[in-house]
Amino acid sequence: MGSFLDLWSHQPVWFWWALGAVLIALEIASTTTYLLWPGIAAFAVGLLIVVFPALDGRFALFLFAVLSVVATLVWKRWGPGAPTPADESATLNRRSAQYHGRTGAALEDFSGNRGAILIDDTRWTAVAVDGSHPKKGDALTVTGSDGTVLQVRRAG
Repeated sequence: MGSFLDLWSHQPVWFWWALGAVLIALEIASTTTYLLWPGIAAFAVGLLIVVFPALDGRFALFLFAVLSVVATLVWKRWGPGAPTPADESATLNRRSAQYHGRTGAALEDFSGNRGAILIDDTRWTAVAVDGSHPKKGDALTVTGSDGTVLQVRRAG
């Protein structure tokens, strides 16, 4: 273990910059953004060695590791590609939930608050939740769903 630390303790500035360039080149080839931040961290450590030439190599290695992990986690959590609650993937496997707020036409007269609605050329079983008895052709807005049954109310 001592020889490993000795090796890393005496790395010149160009080593950190070369490491950063290799990591960023691999990132360009892989397009995952997982190697981008370690590459930038390597450039930052090289810059710190230029500013502070007496910087201990073990501290530089530790700083590289911390900067890489923290920068990657921050980017994944708050970066432009971070998932949001309004992301469509939240309803990916719940197709009926994707229709909330959409408007369709009643395919038949509702009987006992149950009937059918047409949305995007797909026939859905529907329940009128507002107590109305929609007639064929009425515009209906989807307010929710229970499994594959859409809950609707009159539009407007």
